[in-house]
Amino acid sequence: MSQNKNQKQNLIERQPVVAVMGHVDHGKSSLLDAIRNTNIVDGEVGGITQHVSAYEISHELKDKKQIKKITFLDTPGHAAFGSMRESGASIADIAILIVSAEDGVMPQTVETHKIIVAKNIPFIVAISKVDKPNANVQKAKNSLVENGIYIEGMGGDISCVEIDSKTKKGIDELLETILLVAEMNGLVYDESKPAIGFVLESLLDGKRGISSTLIIKDGVMPKSGSILSGVSLSPIRIIEDFSGKNISLAHAGQVVKVTGFDSVPEVNTDFISSDDKKEMEKLQAERKNSEVKKVLDPKIYRNAKLVIPVILKADTYGTLTAVEREIKKIEYDEKSDAETGIKVKIIGGGIGNITEGDILGTSHDEGVLIFGFNVKIENNARDEAERLDIHPITFDIIYKLAEWFKERVEERLPHEEIEKLTGRLKILKIFSVTKDKYVLGGRVLEGSIKNLSKIKILRRDFEIGTGKVVELQSMKIKTNEVLEGNECGIMIESKIEIIPGDIIEAVEIEKNKIM
Repeated sequence: MSQNKNQKQNLIERQPVVAVMGHVDHGKSSLLDAIRNTNIVDGEVGGITQHVSAYEISHELKDKKQIKKITFLDTPGHAAFGSMRESGASIADIAILIVSAEDGVMPQTVETHKIIVAKNIPFIVAISKVDKPNANVQKAKNSLVENGIYIEGMGGDISCVEIDSKTKKGIDELLETILLVAEMNGLVYDESKPAIGFVLESLLDGKRGISSTLIIKDGVMPKSGSILSGVSLSPIRIIEDFSGKNISLAHAGQVVKVTGFDSVPEVNTDFISSDDKKEMEKLQAERKNSEVKKVLDPKIYRNAKLVIPVILKADTYGTLTAVEREIKKIEYDEKSDAETGIKVKIIGGGIGNITEGDILGTSHDEGVLIFGFNVKIENNARDEAERLDIHPITFDIIYKLAEWFKERVEERLPHEEIEKLTGRLKILKIFSVTKDKYVLGGRVLEGSIKNLSKIKILRRDFEIGTGKVVELQSMKIKTNEVLEGNECGIMIESKIEIIPGDIIEAVEIEKNKIM
């Protein structure tokens, strides 16, 4: 009885961790911008959030005259960052599902709602952009109900707040609603326990080493000792808050940055902390001994019709996972989800810039694609790549990377060339001949003749040679195409002599995938 009483005395109300989620361009980052009175939207390439970021804000309750803190997670809305979005939902206590008053429910809205429900997280609907000229709040609400999201006033009990980030309409009401939901869910932490929580993001700083952003879900971070996530260990030396300021005390509900891990902690894995450094080192050794190394079955590549070897680098662990997931979509057909016979073989990479070692790592595999996301190519890596005639490339927008990768795969797929007849022309007259160029008069018998077309030359129904149309004229005016039944002037480049009565067949070459 006494022990339970002491445990209750150690419990303190903590700030909620809130994930802001929804479809791309529905106003998640603009909402945080309005709350924090800073501009974070312009800092994201392409106007979309490509990282999970965390921020703390303070809000004064209107009726109780209290100031309470809230930690916000900004999660990417684009489909390519689905794994990062799910990571944010796993860590959050409360979710805000943003739906634009202009668009209503969209594909990522539905996907996000499914994640929230699967994680059993209480959530609030925020209808954004309500002051836009094309806003239709009622239509947006109807679309929510049509997709099984039952809000208050429309057959359900899910809180719904109408907001506009530019005018800041409804922002205070949204913050009040978040704190009310947090209070109803009884969020507390034990101040007598060392901090535990989740890894939100990991990155490699060229000067400082491996850093991780952590969300503390219970307890207080020791002032000395170690933090362990998986098999990644870091001493507790300097703890920074979300804004990069050093802090001496970090407790549950806060987001902190810790630098000094000996390996990269995986995103969405848990961490523990202790002031007993030796005990943590012992636990790390035990985990390493029991760790099962992932070994790829060579059969999956042996049986593949096409294997694309890849070295992939990214600025953070979260984006590395998201990009890897995006490029592996090529392995499955989008419509049927059936295997395509294409396999992406990741032979190297990680977080950080593209280095000389990454370039040298291509020596065992032919046709390796080396590319990075939000990173640079180091100078010595460029020199080595030039020497080996390798072409590494970097991107800062996920769509462009995905498009480039798909094009490279298309180039490597086996194709068959099919010749397609597009038009036939009969030579009526020869005007001049200069070297291999013939200026001729003719009539289009069927289809059409286009400028720059490849041609076959037929005489008495036998093919005698090939050539190319280099100029077309209709009524003595240059043109790109002459249709069936019309006469024209035509210049043909060919090594074969052309005479009146010859038939010219224009052809196009179509490449069809064999797979």
